[in-house]
Amino acid sequence: MDRTGTPASYVEAARWAYRFLLGREAETDAVLHHWASLRDGRLILNYFVRSSEAESHMMAGAPAYGPWAVSPLGAAAIRAAWLLRFNAAPSEAEIQAELAAHPDLLSFRRAFLAAPELRELAQLEPWGQPDPMAAPPAPAAPRAIALQDHTLTVLDRSFVLRGDGPEGYWNDLITGPNDPSLERLARLIQAAFPDGGAGRVLADVGANIGVTGLVMGAAAPYHAELLCFEPDARSLPLLRHNLTANDFPQARVLDCALAERDGVARLRCGARNAATSALAEAHSRTQSAGATFKQVPVRRLDSVLADLGIERLDFLKLDVEGGETPAILGASGSIARHRPIIFTEFNTWTQMTAGARNPMEVLEEWQAAFRHLVAFGPDGRPLPIQDHDGLLWVLHTVLTERNCVDDLILCDDLDWLERWE
Repeated sequence: MDRTGTPASYVEAARWAYRFLLGREAETDAVLHHWASLRDGRLILNYFVRSSEAESHMMAGAPAYGPWAVSPLGAAAIRAAWLLRFNAAPSEAEIQAELAAHPDLLSFRRAFLAAPELRELAQLEPWGQPDPMAAPPAPAAPRAIALQDHTLTVLDRSFVLRGDGPEGYWNDLITGPNDPSLERLARLIQAAFPDGGAGRVLADVGANIGVTGLVMGAAAPYHAELLCFEPDARSLPLLRHNLTANDFPQARVLDCALAERDGVARLRCGARNAATSALAEAHSRTQSAGATFKQVPVRRLDSVLADLGIERLDFLKLDVEGGETPAILGASGSIARHRPIIFTEFNTWTQMTAGARNPMEVLEEWQAAFRHLVAFGPDGRPLPIQDHDGLLWVLHTVLTERNCVDDLILCDDLDWLERWE
């Protein structure tokens, strides 16, 4: 079997990796050529399978978007799948066998997602529901952590980060395209606090290993408090290390989740990506395959601030996998008194699964609760949303152009907008 591939064949393998694993088209041809430069289909497959987007996509049932999904099964898809699975080209007889076995492209995709090579990489249950009669698997040995360092530059500040090499979020951070959220976050804080954030209180909710907390602290270097909330115990040692190693030893790490009540809750811990951990409330629709569940403390931000004796809140960053509204409700007193700027992720899939919410209703609630809801326009600049038609534009854009996730700003005034650079 020919184990070589042409540059064009690896581009096609990357194109179909997006379609098979993420259910969508790639952002640009340049992105496809970036992946093709690896010149190894199995390596391309490995990166895609372990990405946070792939995990979220599989949790949501692996839907498919775009005209490609309704096209007939052809030799191009089969060749790409073989290159991804085996780093090899199928023979003509093997192509004909695949065409005979599958009535359409989606049937072939389901078989691809159930392939043993992919399941081994993903460490997931087979496609569909697990066999209820099957014997329970033996407990897996704990995976060894392979620590790696990586330098990340946001605007004019570089950070030396430490992460877990095989972990999905870390792989996305060091090999994927630049995350526009980090620059947006830094620019927003610099525009909001032109004095360097003197005396300000910043809260990073969903801190993970500390990337956003570092960006926030650096953008407002004279802040009084930097509170980093992270309930997933796997991320806490790296969070503490990264804050200290980058000269933020005074930042406070709080190992709890934020919600609208004080108490305890189950945290669904993503098997391959700690960034996908989410509170598994009774109404949640997240899948349990490949995940573990742990009891974690849950606090209202109002309660935490009172316990710490902190009497102000100036900036709140939220990225909690569909739990943004409960976290806002748990901070309602502080928000009413101090009117902080809120920078929040809006992820339609986590709103529908972990939050069990209609994303349009979430947008309507947020617009009603704050004087201003600001999205990001096609040019990347902040765009205040004026009416319900604007909310429809936000939802449509997030679903069709932003891979189902984007950033929003909720605030009481727009003074910072004229200082945005």
